[in-house]
Amino acid sequence: MKTLATILFLAAALPAAAADEAKPWKDTAELSYVKTTGNSKNSTLSAKNLFNYDWTRAALELAAGGLGTNSEGTTTAEQFNAHEKVSLKFSGKNYAFERLGWEKNRFANIQDRWDLGLGLGRNLIDKENDKLSLEAGGGYIWEDRITSKNEDFGTYRGYMKYQRKLSPTAHAAQDLEWLGNLKDSSGYRINAETALVASINSHMSMKASYVWKMVNKPGAGFRRKDTITGVSLIINY
Repeated sequence: MKTLATILFLAAALPAAAADEAKPWKDTAELSYVKTTGNSKNSTLSAKNLFNYDWTRAALELAAGGLGTNSEGTTTAEQFNAHEKVSLKFSGKNYAFERLGWEKNRFANIQDRWDLGLGLGRNLIDKENDKLSLEAGGGYIWEDRITSKNEDFGTYRGYMKYQRKLSPTAHAAQDLEWLGNLKDSSGYRINAETALVASINSHMSMKASYVWKMVNKPGAGFRRKDTITGVSLIINY
């Protein structure tokens, strides 16, 4: 925590930088202190990075992240993930997308999980103070589990992202995702994140977030729900 506090102190002391010239790409790095409950009860540090590139008719998103805990030379928790997403823009507010994600999550009995998806989206609301995007589609999941039988199945997906501008320097965001299982209707998953972001200057922000995940059939010996409560420093390039 001392390291994170030092970074925050230096960030607050920096003068606000001049507004960047318009550019097609954006990179966001995030350093977090998190507290986990559910399948693992630990406090640890995590890091994430999100890269976006925007063309006239298409957009690219690359993301990666991880967290881990080591206690007296023994790994007691680990979670890593990465994904890519390509969107093709139609006229108006509609778009199509392809997404491929990978995850390793010992919290939830996952050795390796690959998630391929295709779908359609719409920026339903795109105003200065309110933004709402909806996505729907399908895909396939391949999941190697640590202590139980491996799984693979077709999926259907619904996703919502809402962002509300609270002030010139702060906004709130809500993400909600439903993943249905075409092989077993009781094997659905739900992912949700609630976040509040406040700017420190033009390149740095603070984020408080609460992530809630549920796997309705996680495998014997594992709980259905995991939560992550975090406070993050965000650096925008």
